[in-house]
Amino acid sequence: MNLVLEKLPPGLFLQKLAPVDLFDTSGLLLLTRGQLITDRIRERLVRSEVYTLISEKEHVQSFRTDLKTFSRDLYLDIVGSIWSIYHDTGLITSEQIAQTMVLIELIIKEINGKWMYIDNDSLRVDLASLKEHDYCTFVHAVNVAILSTIIARGLGYQGQRLRYLAMGAILHDIGKIKVPCEILNKPGLLSEKELIIIKRHPIEGEKMLHNTDLSPIILNSVRLHHERWSGDGYPDGLSGSRILLDAQIIAIADVYDALTADRPYRKALPPYHALEMILTMEKDFNPIVVTAFRNSLNLYPKDTLVTLNTGEIGVVVAVPTNFPTRPLVRLMFDYNGQYSDKDIYIDLMNELTYFIKSPSV
Repeated sequence: MNLVLEKLPPGLFLQKLAPVDLFDTSGLLLLTRGQLITDRIRERLVRSEVYTLISEKEHVQSFRTDLKTFSRDLYLDIVGSIWSIYHDTGLITSEQIAQTMVLIELIIKEINGKWMYIDNDSLRVDLASLKEHDYCTFVHAVNVAILSTIIARGLGYQGQRLRYLAMGAILHDIGKIKVPCEILNKPGLLSEKELIIIKRHPIEGEKMLHNTDLSPIILNSVRLHHERWSGDGYPDGLSGSRILLDAQIIAIADVYDALTADRPYRKALPPYHALEMILTMEKDFNPIVVTAFRNSLNLYPKDTLVTLNTGEIGVVVAVPTNFPTRPLVRLMFDYNGQYSDKDIYIDLMNELTYFIKSPSV
């Protein structure tokens, strides 16, 4: 059987473990399957051309997955993105991911089957254009679509209403194609002029989609996803129920994913910190949407083992209804890994210097 090297997309390297053997351009083995991809290794992989070894027969066939209409590149991009926000944190159940991915697959197929015109120009744009312009924005769009869909299901969305919501979510940042990459990826504070350019992306996104046959609901989701419940958002300064509910859902997913991703100007927050921040943003988000968001996440059921920021490991014995990120924890192991037979409890509602770093596995 003849073997060939096939180039892999950067999205593959968002995973923690190498899913296949990875080679450089000369065929030298870089990582073996199952080896840990550290942050430093990931940076090197993203900067380099990386390949995997497959048979010629596989090379000429389309990539086979359960989602058969995905291209190989797009499938690996999405696998990488959902790995980073779901598998690593354990916030979303595997059943939720599986159900959502089927819908997202159909939506991406539909979007990629449309040609979208910008204003009156003949320039065409689709999701591939967003990916090529700024890869992080593309991954963010997929993440937001998945999380928005899960939240919307909790609010009773189904059928075409759910499809419109998910499509609006995956297109919500399409207007960032009009924002120069040096602004999107600027490591320092943005100038006033740069902020004005950034804040135009919802309007630019709506314009780009205006001459398509997409539903006005989808266009409004794109335009309004930075509006806030209090009226402090942009571009129109709408408040309360004047903001399309789809846009309210996308807004909370957008903020959560932004907080939990590395940015040029700051490191990612732990998912549980990000959730706590959102739960305290009472004026920014519709309380009903916040509740649906909180309820959609698989946090700390009673008897869950958790690791605290101190390195200590404990078991959840009680969970506050209104603040599920701050449960009562009985310590089981100290920071040296030594078992404790004493009844030591940490009430995270009162001990604010403590927080849960991750579920223990």
